[in-house]
Amino acid sequence: MLSPTHIVFLVLLILLALVVFGPKRLPELGSSVGKALQEFKKASTSTMDEVRSATNSVNTTPNTVETNTTEGEQVVTAVPAPEGKSAD
Repeated sequence: MLSPTHIVFLVLLILLALVVFGPKRLPELGSSVGKALQEFKKASTSTMDEVRSATNSVNTTPNTVETNTTEGEQVVTAVPAPEGKSAD
């Protein structure tokens, strides 16, 4: 909850904005700020999703590669671990 001093500062800030920008331009300014914040949130969410998918694909990469040869014989070859990761 806002304290009384915060409310006074908020009212003063609103009055200052009305004086500087005028009552006709203030809604346009608020709309522009809202759209900019929405675009920023969308971009940051997209970036976080890309990072999560990249880290998930690195974590789910198998450490071995299995290849089937003739007559059901199976060969397992070790894949080197990425730098900074230890082989399990």
